[in-house]
Formats: sequence, C-alpha cells, structure tokens
Amino acid sequence: MAEAIDPKILTLNQKFGWIILRPFLKFFTRYSFCVDCDIRDLKRPFIITSNHTSHIDSPLFGTVLPFGCGVYPVYFIAIDRFWTTMSFRGKFLRLFGAFRAYKKEGLDKSLAIPQKILKDGYSLLFFPQSHRRPYFDVNEGRQGAAILALKTKIPILPVAICGISNFSWKDFFGRKYRIKVKIGQPYFLHEKLSSQNAAEDVQEGTKIIMLEIKKLLESY
Repeated sequence: MAEAIDPKILTLNQKFGWIILRPFLKFFTRYSFCVDCDIRDLKRPFIITSNHTSHIDSPLFGTVLPFGCGVYPVYFIAIDRFWTTMSFRGKFLRLFGAFRAYKKEGLDKSLAIPQKILKDGYSLLFFPQSHRRPYFDVNEGRQGAAILALKTKIPILPVAICGISNFSWKDFFGRKYRIKVKIGQPYFLHEKLSSQNAAEDVQEGTKIIMLEIKKLLESY
C-alpha cells in the first residue's frame, strides 16, 4: 500500500495511541460520544465523513470508540506540506494512519491510495470540507468522499464533532471545551440518490454527505 503504513502495524500503533491519548483527551476536553446504531454492528470498512473544526479531530475519532472497535484501524488524509516542508511531522503522522493528499494533482492520483485502503478492507476518515472551519456549510463539500462511496459501494459512517467552534490550544489546556462526538447510522450513498446521471450523482452524493453531517450537528 504505497505511502500508507502497513495495516498490521497501524492496528498496533492505534491501539497504543488509544491507551495513551484517550485519558489525555478525556481529561482536557471531557469528551463523550453517542451513537445512533449498535457499536457491535460496526465492522470495517467504512468511509467515515465528519466536519473538521480543529487539529485534534483525527485523534478524537481515533480514541472515542471502545478499544478494539470493529471500525478500526482508520486511515486519514493529511495536507501535502506535512510531506514536503514538514516531512518529520508527516513521517510521525504516517505511523498513525496519515497519508499524503496530493492536492491539485488530479483525482486519479489523489484518490489512488484511498481506493486501495478501502479495497483492502480498511476504514478511511474523510473531511469533506477539506480545511478546518469554525462553521459548517453544506455547500462547501468536496467530491472525493462521494466519488469513493459511489465507486466502491462501501458504506458511509457519518460523524459530527460538536463543542469546538473556535479551537485554540490555550482553551484546550485550560479545559474550556466539552466535546461530544456523534455517530450516525451507516448508509450506502448509491441507495440515497435520485438521479441516474453520473456527474449529477457525484454532486447530489456530496450534498447528501454534507446534509447527513449537518443533521448530527443540529441534534447536538
């Protein structure tokens, strides 16, 4: 799996990270989680789609579910500069499932690693907004998650991270946040589509993905 860590090593690393990070994050953010489905029924692979509000979103999801949950291990996309100007950080994040985004290098290249991950039966955490935002706008969704879901027919697991509107490390270490991670019902994107046109499918699918996240945010 080019540029993505071996899943066996990732499984061990994420279990180790869970043991270390979970009490740390729970102490500073007092986070909790709730699910709209039976956790025991969650078996990878999933395309996990979430809003993106802070630097801690990926580790939050990586520790919020019970140890050994069937969703894990989870890979995630990291911005290109972690692999170019900040290569040490990229190498470190790779140990916990990160791989390069290849932004503006074409969809074929940027989606090649995600497709391989999903094909091999592992989960992928996707932020359709692409960048961190203190707000959530359903019209800002990127098409990558929809393309992957429609091409692979792998279910989407919607997630909403609530309680961080404007993240700062000062507030984090000051224990100012009370975070809740909401996990919705898994769904197959192709089953929710109304159009038959491939281009319209991707556009509609992207909107559906964003609306599913919005529903969870609004129920906070």
